[in-house]
Amino acid sequence: MGENAAANRSRHLPTKSPPTGTLRRDYGVPMYLRKYLIPILAFVLLLSNAAACAPGPETSPLQPDEPNLQTTTPELRPELREALEDLADDNQDVQETAIQTLVEMGSQAVPALTQALENADAEVRWAAATALGEIGPQAAQAVPTLTRALEDPDQWVRLASAEALGQIGPQAAQAVPALVHALEDEDAGVRGYAALALGEIGLQAQEAVPALVQILANERENQEVREFAAMGLGRIGPAAAEAVPTLVQVLEDQNAESASLRSAAAGALGGIGPPAAEAIPALTQALGDEDEFVRRASATSLGLIGPEAAVAIPALTPLLGDEDWQMREATALGLSLIGPQAVPALVQVAEDGEWTARETAIRALGWIGPQARPAVPALIQILESTDDDLHGFAVEALQSITGQSYSQDAAAWRSWWEAQQ
Repeated sequence: MGENAAANRSRHLPTKSPPTGTLRRDYGVPMYLRKYLIPILAFVLLLSNAAACAPGPETSPLQPDEPNLQTTTPELRPELREALEDLADDNQDVQETAIQTLVEMGSQAVPALTQALENADAEVRWAAATALGEIGPQAAQAVPTLTRALEDPDQWVRLASAEALGQIGPQAAQAVPALVHALEDEDAGVRGYAALALGEIGLQAQEAVPALVQILANERENQEVREFAAMGLGRIGPAAAEAVPTLVQVLEDQNAESASLRSAAAGALGGIGPPAAEAIPALTQALGDEDEFVRRASATSLGLIGPEAAVAIPALTPLLGDEDWQMREATALGLSLIGPQAVPALVQVAEDGEWTARETAIRALGWIGPQARPAVPALIQILESTDDDLHGFAVEALQSITGQSYSQDAAAWRSWWEAQQ
């Protein structure tokens, strides 16, 4: 494998971004640049509950003197055989096209890619792990081989294998012990992606919580690895409740260099949900953090903790008119997730706030749904007002709350509401 091939691996590895597809990223880009994902990740942290898959069929490793994959897989379709051979190409475009082709083949390519994980060429092993990860849960039969690859002598193969196990998700649960061991890898990138993979496996990775907490608490650990440990804990969800005190400690650390770590901690607390109720004071305080990502993640996470976060309503309400539209959205979501206890404060803003805050409050009431029924008279009154720009938002909220549809006919809404009394 030449220098060009090694450079390809450093430039082209799978993304951890939520969108599906075969996006690529430079591993030279600091992981902390992903901090914009924290508020988004908070929404999906509680959703991991699929069963682990059974081990796939064992495959024999290729011998070092075998020239390529064709001699061991003569039955493969020509396009599959060609793509597998191109995994070893030093040309970045050729290799990337091969990976894309194999990913598009999905489960049909998994057996051959699993075998390729044991190829003598590290470049082929790395590319195979990359493709399997992008195939995702359909590549579950490769979990045993990917697990062994966490011990590969090549750091890029180990990293891509940890990445792939995370992308496979809960069906990679049998890899949890090996991923916990990978948290001690000499390479920071491998440690970080092992931490995130454990989170993506979810509840079945509960045994990893103590090790992840240890990483998070270790101030000598690479900060980006600590961020990924926090994200992993959040994705494990309520079962990671023992991490709450450490996450609070990190959130309260005002070191100027730790803003991205604080945002990861804030998002993780929301992922843990109601068991993180002891973090409500710290999250409320963080609404005033100097970092925009910390503020947004804190607002969303207060909502994910649920009704117990109602004590934070007075601190959240003024942020409905924040100059940052993303902060307004995070605040509206947080208040709507707290639920009916937020309705009186939202109604007050909808009636008396400045225009931007009123619009945000109205939408939040709609997100609460039927439990925001006490807001109906105020919303009808807004529809009857001369604030035409708010009428559309008021109608959407009324429809969500009542299940009725009278468009912008204020008289019809008023007549219906009076008939309900």
